[in-house]
Amino acid sequence: MIVLVNSKVLIPKLFIAKSKKAWYVVSVILLYIITIKVSLYFSEMMFPLLDQETFFAENEHLREPLKGVLEYKWIYPFGFGSVFILLTIIISTILTVSEYDNKRKEKETKLKEEKMEAELKFLRSQINPHFLFNALNNIYSLSYMNMPTAPDKIAQLSEMLRYLLYDCNEERVELSKEISYLHNYIDFQQMKTEDNQNIHFDIDVKNNNRLISPVLLEPFVENAFKYSRLEEEDDEGYVKIKLSENDQSLNFCVINSKSKNTAKNNDPTKGGIGIKNVQKRLKLIYPNTHQLTISEEKEHFEVKLVIHFNA
Repeated sequence: MIVLVNSKVLIPKLFIAKSKKAWYVVSVILLYIITIKVSLYFSEMMFPLLDQETFFAENEHLREPLKGVLEYKWIYPFGFGSVFILLTIIISTILTVSEYDNKRKEKETKLKEEKMEAELKFLRSQINPHFLFNALNNIYSLSYMNMPTAPDKIAQLSEMLRYLLYDCNEERVELSKEISYLHNYIDFQQMKTEDNQNIHFDIDVKNNNRLISPVLLEPFVENAFKYSRLEEEDDEGYVKIKLSENDQSLNFCVINSKSKNTAKNNDPTKGGIGIKNVQKRLKLIYPNTHQLTISEEKEHFEVKLVIHFNA
């Protein structure tokens, strides 16, 4: 009775649901007193106060065994009985509260995972429209210039779209696919002018099958082209990209020249939509296992990203 009343009524209604802990203490005390009263009642039933002389005259052999019980029957509820009742209340409270706490933690973990998954889906959904807008501009440039390499570039664009529409639905993709996507993206940037642009992409990867989050690096490359002098057809403009990978970490660095048209209110170090997007993704996917530094120097902007695999 103690366990059922405490675990099914008092704790859910007072201790947890409404946090009325003072009322819970009062209720437990009342439960204790009621249990003592019930114990006394049953002890009276077990050992009725009969006419002892008449009873023992007829049952002389029971005089000595029952003498102590009749004289000290109150010891059970107020002695060992009270300790037993208190232990029952304490143990049932600890077990029930612990069970509720475990359920609460499981629920919070599940909600956190669902929230993270929903945010990642939303952030990924922002990537496709943003890229398609730029891709259409590239296609327009290819068509306008009637370049003979247009079919190959359209095939490259198809490969990029396949990567975005299908591979990006996975939580992780092979690093080789991300590198291929970056190569195609850089090729499209090269097509904007007839002259070769000052673009360097150095790769030192030990394991091409390394799994990473899809389209994680492209926003930094896109940002570099946006704020460099390349689109202004300035000979001094440049974009330098370096990607290295080993058993411990992935290191990605992008340096681009500073455009003369870069305004203070359009500072790439503060991040546009794409950069803010990837910053949120990094926090969700690689919490406490990455370092991202975006800095502005006198002549250039620099992005450094390190992802630790064994952290």
